[in-house]
Amino acid sequence: MTPTGNRIVTFEKPLEMKVNTFKFPELITPQGKSAPHGAILKIVTTNICGSDLHIYRGSFAVPKGMTMGHEMTGEVIEVGSDVEVVKKGDIVSVPFNVGCGRCYNCKHMRSDVCENTNPEIDCGAYGFNLGGWT
Repeated sequence: MTPTGNRIVTFEKPLEMKVNTFKFPELITPQGKSAPHGAILKIVTTNICGSDLHIYRGSFAVPKGMTMGHEMTGEVIEVGSDVEVVKKGDIVSVPFNVGCGRCYNCKHMRSDVCENTNPEIDCGAYGFNLGGWT
Protein backbone atom coordinates (compact mmCIF):
# COMPACT_ATOMS: atom_id res chain seq x y z
CA MET A 1 0.00 0.00 0.00
CA THR A 2 1.42 3.40 -0.99
CA PRO A 3 0.85 6.22 1.50
CA THR A 4 -1.14 9.11 0.03
CA GLY A 5 -0.23 11.88 2.43
CA ASN A 6 1.36 13.01 5.64
CA ARG A 7 0.51 15.28 8.49
CA ILE A 8 3.08 18.01 8.95
CA VAL A 9 3.59 20.87 11.39
CA THR A 10 4.18 24.17 9.62
CA PHE A 11 5.29 27.59 10.80
CA GLU A 12 2.55 30.16 10.24
CA LYS A 13 3.85 33.17 12.17
CA PRO A 14 5.66 33.73 15.47
CA LEU A 15 3.91 31.76 18.23
CA GLU A 16 1.63 29.98 15.74
CA MET A 17 2.08 26.53 14.20
CA LYS A 18 -0.44 24.53 12.20
CA VAL A 19 -0.96 20.82 11.43
CA ASN A 20 -1.48 20.35 7.68
CA THR A 21 -1.78 17.49 5.22
CA PHE A 22 1.05 17.16 2.70
CA LYS A 23 1.31 14.91 -0.35
CA PHE A 24 3.62 11.91 -0.27
CA PRO A 25 7.23 13.04 -0.97
CA GLU A 26 9.16 12.30 -4.16
CA LEU A 27 12.89 12.00 -4.80
CA ILE A 28 13.21 15.47 -6.34
CA THR A 29 14.75 18.71 -5.10
CA PRO A 30 12.58 21.76 -4.35
CA GLN A 31 13.66 23.04 -7.79
CA GLY A 32 12.18 19.94 -9.46
CA LYS A 33 15.49 18.26 -10.28
CA SER A 34 16.09 14.54 -9.79
CA ALA A 35 17.54 13.65 -6.37
CA PRO A 36 19.36 10.34 -6.93
CA HIS A 37 21.34 10.99 -3.73
CA GLY A 38 18.20 11.25 -1.59
CA ALA A 39 16.08 8.98 0.56
CA ILE A 40 12.49 9.08 1.80
CA LEU A 41 11.82 8.19 5.42
CA LYS A 42 8.73 7.17 7.32
CA ILE A 43 9.29 9.26 10.45
CA VAL A 44 8.91 7.20 13.63
CA THR A 45 10.06 9.80 16.16
CA THR A 46 11.21 13.39 16.22
CA ASN A 47 12.62 15.89 18.69
CA ILE A 48 12.09 19.53 19.50
CA CYS A 49 15.38 21.41 19.33
CA GLY A 50 16.31 24.85 20.60
CA SER A 51 16.39 25.99 16.96
CA ASP A 52 12.73 24.99 16.61
CA LEU A 53 11.89 27.15 19.61
CA HIS A 54 13.80 30.09 18.11
CA ILE A 55 11.77 29.74 14.92
CA TYR A 56 8.51 29.39 16.87
CA ARG A 57 9.27 32.54 18.85
CA GLY A 58 10.18 34.49 15.71
CA SER A 59 13.93 34.79 16.38
CA PHE A 60 14.77 33.26 12.95
CA ALA A 61 13.15 34.61 9.79
CA VAL A 62 11.52 31.68 8.00
CA PRO A 63 8.75 31.59 5.39
CA LYS A 64 5.13 30.96 6.31
CA GLY A 65 4.21 27.33 5.67
CA MET A 66 7.70 25.93 6.21
CA THR A 67 7.70 22.37 7.61
CA MET A 68 9.22 22.32 11.08
CA GLY A 69 11.74 19.94 12.63
CA HIS A 70 15.27 18.84 11.79
CA GLU A 71 16.09 16.03 14.24
CA MET A 72 14.31 12.78 13.43
CA THR A 73 14.51 9.00 13.25
CA GLY A 74 12.73 7.02 10.59
CA GLU A 75 12.49 3.92 8.46
CA VAL A 76 13.94 4.21 4.95
CA ILE A 77 11.12 3.49 2.51
CA GLU A 78 12.80 4.62 -0.73
CA VAL A 79 16.35 5.47 -1.85
CA GLY A 80 17.76 7.16 -4.93
CA SER A 81 20.01 5.38 -7.41
CA ASP A 82 23.19 7.05 -6.05
CA VAL A 83 22.62 6.09 -2.40
CA GLU A 84 25.42 3.77 -1.31
CA VAL A 85 25.08 3.14 2.42
CA VAL A 86 21.44 2.90 3.52
CA LYS A 87 18.77 0.65 2.05
CA LYS A 88 15.02 0.24 2.21
CA GLY A 89 13.98 -0.98 5.66
CA ASP A 90 16.93 0.55 7.53
CA ILE A 91 16.19 2.63 10.63
CA VAL A 92 18.22 5.85 10.53
CA SER A 93 18.65 8.99 12.59
CA VAL A 94 19.07 12.25 10.73
CA PRO A 95 21.51 14.73 12.26
CA PHE A 96 20.88 18.45 12.26
CA ASN A 97 23.49 18.99 9.55
CA VAL A 98 23.23 17.60 6.05
CA GLY A 99 26.60 16.44 4.72
CA CYS A 100 27.21 15.58 1.07
CA GLY A 101 28.87 12.25 1.87
CA ARG A 102 31.43 12.72 -0.90
CA CYS A 103 33.85 15.49 0.12
CA TYR A 104 37.11 14.82 1.98
CA ASN A 105 35.61 15.64 5.39
CA CYS A 106 32.53 13.45 4.92
CA LYS A 107 34.64 10.52 3.72
CA HIS A 108 36.73 10.88 6.87
CA MET A 109 33.71 10.79 9.23
CA ARG A 110 33.60 14.59 9.65
CA SER A 111 30.23 15.45 8.10
CA ASP A 112 29.94 18.13 10.79
CA VAL A 113 32.36 20.18 8.66
CA CYS A 114 31.12 19.12 5.21
CA GLU A 115 32.60 21.21 2.41
CA ASN A 116 29.32 21.10 0.46
CA THR A 117 26.46 21.47 2.93
CA ASN A 118 23.37 20.94 0.82
CA PRO A 119 22.26 24.39 -0.38
CA GLU A 120 19.07 23.13 -2.08
CA ILE A 121 17.10 22.47 1.09
CA ASP A 122 15.33 24.63 3.65
CA CYS A 123 17.95 26.14 5.94
CA GLY A 124 20.80 24.57 3.92
CA ALA A 125 22.86 27.67 4.63
CA TYR A 126 22.60 26.81 8.33
CA GLY A 127 23.69 23.22 7.66
CA PHE A 128 20.44 21.48 8.56
CA ASN A 129 17.24 20.26 6.97
CA LEU A 130 13.76 20.93 8.23
CA GLY A 131 10.84 18.56 7.83
CA GLY A 132 11.18 16.29 10.85
CA TRP A 133 7.73 17.16 12.17
CA THR A 134 6.17 15.10 9.40
